[in-house]
Amino acid sequence: MISEKQQDTSDNSQQKHYFYVIIGQHETVRLNVDNRDVIVNADGILDCPFDTVLRKNRYTFEDLNTFLAREIQFIEVTGDKEEILQSIPLDMNL
Repeated sequence: MISEKQQDTSDNSQQKHYFYVIIGQHETVRLNVDNRDVIVNADGILDCPFDTVLRKNRYTFEDLNTFLAREIQFIEVTGDKEEILQSIPLDMNL
């Protein structure tokens, strides 16, 4: 029989958490995501408004220029496993 403490531990290890990573030319910045901000978009894909995450982490879009951002990744963490859900390259010429 599993004790209540063991059950809590196993539940926590399967809990999902999310964060964004901004990969810059000289630094990488990790932004915490509030799970309440994660949504399923119209295409059925997990998403989170990046501008909301920037604001909650006290950054602005201008900071992306400061970081010389090259890529933004939206990452899901389940236990010890990290999975990139979205990757947005920022070095595209339009």
